[in-house]
Amino acid sequence: MRKLWRAFGAALLMACALLGAQPNAQAATTSSGNLIVDGDAESGYCTTDWNAATTVPGWQIVSGSPGVVCYSTGSYSLPAGAVPGTAFFSPGNEGDGSMTQSVDVSSASAAIDGGGVGYNLSGLLGGWGSFAGYAAVTLQFRDASGKQLGGTAALPTVSAADRGNANAFLARSATGTVPSGTRSILATVAFVQSSGESGYLDNLSLTLNTPVTAPVLTRPVSKVPGYDHVFTVMMENTDYNEIMGDPTDTPYLHSLMAQGATMTNFHAQYHPSDENYLAIAGGDTYAKGATYWPNINDPHTNLGDELESAGKTWKAYEQGMGTPCNTTTAYDKYYEPDDAPFINYTDISGNQTRCQAHLADTTQLTTDLKSAATTPNFSWLAADDYYDGEASGNGSATSLKTQDGWLQQTLDPVLASPAWTTQRSLLVVTWDEDSTEAGNHIATIVLGSQGTVPARTTSSSRYDHYSTGRTIEAALGLPAMTVNDAYAVPLNDAFFPTAAASGPTLTTTTPSVATGANVTFQYSVPAADLSAKNWIGIYPAGVTPGSQSSLTWQYAPNASGSLTFATSALKGAGSYGVWLLANDGYTPLAGPVTLTLH
Repeated sequence: MRKLWRAFGAALLMACALLGAQPNAQAATTSSGNLIVDGDAESGYCTTDWNAATTVPGWQIVSGSPGVVCYSTGSYSLPAGAVPGTAFFSPGNEGDGSMTQSVDVSSASAAIDGGGVGYNLSGLLGGWGSFAGYAAVTLQFRDASGKQLGGTAALPTVSAADRGNANAFLARSATGTVPSGTRSILATVAFVQSSGESGYLDNLSLTLNTPVTAPVLTRPVSKVPGYDHVFTVMMENTDYNEIMGDPTDTPYLHSLMAQGATMTNFHAQYHPSDENYLAIAGGDTYAKGATYWPNINDPHTNLGDELESAGKTWKAYEQGMGTPCNTTTAYDKYYEPDDAPFINYTDISGNQTRCQAHLADTTQLTTDLKSAATTPNFSWLAADDYYDGEASGNGSATSLKTQDGWLQQTLDPVLASPAWTTQRSLLVVTWDEDSTEAGNHIATIVLGSQGTVPARTTSSSRYDHYSTGRTIEAALGLPAMTVNDAYAVPLNDAFFPTAAASGPTLTTTTPSVATGANVTFQYSVPAADLSAKNWIGIYPAGVTPGSQSSLTWQYAPNASGSLTFATSALKGAGSYGVWLLANDGYTPLAGPVTLTLH
């Protein structure tokens, strides 16, 4: 099942591109091929773990954690003649979720503007047993400036009753005319949870009855500059909002944010811990559930292998290890060998000489930092289980103080070292998972020496641990290990932030969604308007904030960020106005943005 990037290399890329561009049988009678890249879920790495998050090649994740699941995880009935392949799209491990893909149809502009160009949207929509969750697929037709033209097209959804309360996929299709002026078509897939489970999707196809330049699956562009050294720190079990909402107990963390970039829409891969470490170190989550070292022993390629193959040096420094490659608590009762993930790989744990050369106590870091030549190209820095935030309180005030103090003690020498001050060095501080399982939203901070990461940068783009893995690879010139990290979006915004707007902004990439689906809004405010009690509220269309209560709302406490709302809190199909409002009051900062439920 597992598709190692290193094993297949360029051949896999070519196969993925061909899969994404091929029309399915239904599209063969039209003049265009299938314009959806990877509509059949065959280009990604499929997992048999319902709780695992995977990268979804060709798609932009907007909310939740959609992934690719193997058909072998269950028994499904299919429409006669359906050829599903090996995998399908699922909601992943966060319940509701959504993903989008923009289809460029500008090559057919003359025909579209002449009128009469039709589209055919089709797919297999499914679900599990009597669970009422479903997948909703919509199309928005947009002009050259991105403005929506006409109404929203949608596939008829599949209910549990439609499926006979069985594990099944049913064929759905919709046809219509492409509005004149259309230059792109935004396809949105929403996984809507009900009774604890969402729907599934496979074989999504969009064709036009006119020739259109065929899309090709490509890896997301990397804007990560080259570095001499990369330092990675992973703390534990802390919500994003616990850090952002408590600067008093995290002054050092907030000083790092002021020096570099904060990823405000970053999500972990898994619950519990270890799989998140492995996502960075190996491009996969490997194990299922609460499995810890030494029960994870994986022979696959990891960052250590890649670094050595590239002629680069690396070392993992762990608090409490004591002697190199020690795996006992002889020196520290809170020491956990797997808080640096490399002990999980058998080609390291099974080779004592190699293990001792690369796994060391954090006290060794002081010596290695004395010169740039003795500082490894890649360093993983790990606190013990108390100072990383877990045993000290899982994001409580005590835990935050403990983490903050350890980070200052550990990172100040890094930022003062010759490797940092005389060469190009990168630091990524992240967390393994959140403490409340509320979307697995965690903080991630990026710093770069030599001015490579602009100070006080924030990004509301969605990233995850596969993004961190790909960023490390790009920074050090390493190949990808799996499809997951190969097609992850690097932390590009840290290095080339989008120009800040002069005033507050409120936007969404999905202004029209299915009733019951989640919708995500991005916001930003300049320093003059920043308040911990700014908020986003959703009102009936035409209602002015303050004239009546909002239907649903959330605080927007940061300079920029993303907030996801459940549309089940609204009043069903129709239009709504979304506002960004100031400081627990009703003064508009931005909006209204029109949200349409269908």
